[in-house]
Amino acid sequence: MEARRTSEAVLQPADTNTGTDELKKVFKTRDLVVFGLVFMAPVSAQTLFGELSLISQGHAVLSYLVALVAMIFTAASYGKMASAFPAAGSTYSYTARAIHPAVGFIAGWTILLDYLMMPILLTKLSALFSLELFPNVPYWIMLLVFFVPITLFNYYGTKITARVNMAMTAAMLFSLVIFIIFAMSSLVRTDGFVSLFSITGIFNAHTFSMDALIAGASIAVLSYLGFDAVTTMAEDSRESGNIVGRAAVIALLFASLFYIMQVYFATLVAPDFKSFQSPDTAFFEIATAVGGSGLATICTVIIALTGIATGLAGQSSGSRILFGMGRDRVLPSIFAKLHPKHKSPYASIIILAVTGYLGALLLPLSFIFSIMVFGALIGFTCVNISVFLEFYIKRKERSGKYILLHLLFPALGVFVCLNILFGMDAIGITVGFSWMFIGIIVLLFRMISVKKSGAADPFKLDM
Repeated sequence: MEARRTSEAVLQPADTNTGTDELKKVFKTRDLVVFGLVFMAPVSAQTLFGELSLISQGHAVLSYLVALVAMIFTAASYGKMASAFPAAGSTYSYTARAIHPAVGFIAGWTILLDYLMMPILLTKLSALFSLELFPNVPYWIMLLVFFVPITLFNYYGTKITARVNMAMTAAMLFSLVIFIIFAMSSLVRTDGFVSLFSITGIFNAHTFSMDALIAGASIAVLSYLGFDAVTTMAEDSRESGNIVGRAAVIALLFASLFYIMQVYFATLVAPDFKSFQSPDTAFFEIATAVGGSGLATICTVIIALTGIATGLAGQSSGSRILFGMGRDRVLPSIFAKLHPKHKSPYASIIILAVTGYLGALLLPLSFIFSIMVFGALIGFTCVNISVFLEFYIKRKERSGKYILLHLLFPALGVFVCLNILFGMDAIGITVGFSWMFIGIIVLLFRMISVKKSGAADPFKLDM
């Protein structure tokens, strides 16, 4: 029983008086919102537009709206848990405290797949885009051009990261605004001012089908993966847990606005989703049509830079999860090492940098794309369940609005996430569950090691 109490103490947030195992508190509310926007990447809708339009039969805007509804329930759950447990580790921390430390380990281990794959995917895409501009540069060197600055920015702490995030967000918004201006100008010249407000940008009765819309929404969800990254930075923030959770929701809503504006005007310019030469380059075909090669080049350069921005956010978030798990002793203590000056989890950052570079170098895009959603959906499901157990069951907050916040919203979040999860292709599900199985093996090995050493059990398991 004494060991049980000791292990519970281990899982409490770091002692704020010592500061020895605390991350440096730099992020303000604005920085947290920008961090979430950077991870979701406002221009990611450009890379998905062609495939999304084809799958949804021209209903890209509606697909994003359906995906937003699905994510908003989970965002509410993250906000609730952030207010109760403002600790680094996010999904891991919430699940460990609300359900069980061992379940928290598996949730944290699984969502690492998302934080690993998203930056790898976008950094790989950015390197490939850059090779179009610099074809004589070897691919492995182009990857280093992205991974080295990402790692250095994170190594030297969140103050530099916050500044880089702000600059990258400004660049992405510039690209977005320029495209919208050119698209609006083209529409007005062709069909007059009234064409800016056409229902065809949202709904087409001739091509609409519910199956196509749901399929499109499953693609649109990819853009939203990463909104939860805001909550992994809770210990880097000067703000309270309530503000951290609110920042995640604000980032989600702003990202939705940016996505919808882009795909709305892109759909108005090119309503025939079957006319693109290639779905992969559909948005750039539209950019060329409304703004010439100059606009297309701007979009290409910004997409390339997005790899740095998203890689920066992904590496930051992943390192905080590893830091939280290392500090709680469910992973080796090396993951909890902080830089004495910059207060960054430098060991976790370096480990993620090496694995990320090798992944981008060796893994094909199709493989990365097929598995990246799995970890996020498992993590989202665990957080939704955590809200129900922590607030509805343990704290008995069940009256009035709490029925919505603690029961209905989490239940809807679980329902939507599991539906998308089991709608994935066989490769994604197989690799995802294989990764989870490896995590279970690591968990069991760690439990056995703790038992043999006689140390307090951080998993609260009696073996």
